[in-house]
Amino acid sequence: MLPKLIWLSADTGGHQVRAAVSPLGASIQQLWVDGVSVVRGSETAIPTSGSGIVLAPWPNRVRGGSWMLDGQTQQLELTEAGPGNAIHGLLATTEYAVGRVSGRSIVLSAPIRQPAGYPFDLATNVEYRIVADGIAVHHRIVNRGNRAAPVGLGVHPYVRLGATPAEKLKIAISAERTLLLGVDNLPLESVAVDGTPYDLRQAVGVRSSPAHACFTDLAAPDGRVRLRLIGEVSAVEVWADRRFRWAQLYVTADFPGLERGELAIALEPMTAPPDALNSGIDLHWLQPGQRWSRDWGISLLRLE
Repeated sequence: MLPKLIWLSADTGGHQVRAAVSPLGASIQQLWVDGVSVVRGSETAIPTSGSGIVLAPWPNRVRGGSWMLDGQTQQLELTEAGPGNAIHGLLATTEYAVGRVSGRSIVLSAPIRQPAGYPFDLATNVEYRIVADGIAVHHRIVNRGNRAAPVGLGVHPYVRLGATPAEKLKIAISAERTLLLGVDNLPLESVAVDGTPYDLRQAVGVRSSPAHACFTDLAAPDGRVRLRLIGEVSAVEVWADRRFRWAQLYVTADFPGLERGELAIALEPMTAPPDALNSGIDLHWLQPGQRWSRDWGISLLRLE
């Protein structure tokens, strides 16, 4: 029996917020703030094109699903059929166990128990909590095994600004560098964004922005990284704590159910870049018994 969406709602800080979370991938599928839809997802519990899923214990892709551990090759299941990579971690299609649920929050959990290519035991936990301007999300990973485990984290929300058409939307990502990607969407080299189409420090029209790009050296002057989809009078902000040192942008017309001319826009905070299990860049080694926590969220902002 398929799981169902779990709805949260609250009137808080003078705002009305409603959210729908699916146990599949611990994914957020709907978010409404004061009647404005700010998340594009599924109307069922089955995520659409990875909508809202948690990417753990690594974000993005692993080249050929292969990586080295203590001199031995580890082979992950290949979950990106065309390029033949392992994509979106190990829990993207997992049905999380639903724990504490209140009117305004939900806790979901899922274990990782030494699957092929990742010989580690982890406990993962996700809490969604309604706040005045949207949703706040807290992640916790605990190493239940007896050896250090490499971990990374990402999330895959598609954001929208109600029915605002793409022509009236802009994207802003305050990043100093981009990680150039090959045809397989895996890293080639890191370059400065200055003078390139990847410079989104000043808002750029959605149709003029890169369709698929990875960014780093993200500004976090107040301790938060901020990725924004901007309209004429309001903006959707995907924020994350400064330990999310990477961000992925994905713009597509292939999202199921789009009207002609519409685009789906994913703003994805990540703690590590694509193929981190091979490069080791910003990979966190979690010691036995150690706990690792990260925070992010989605807000609707009214522009001055």
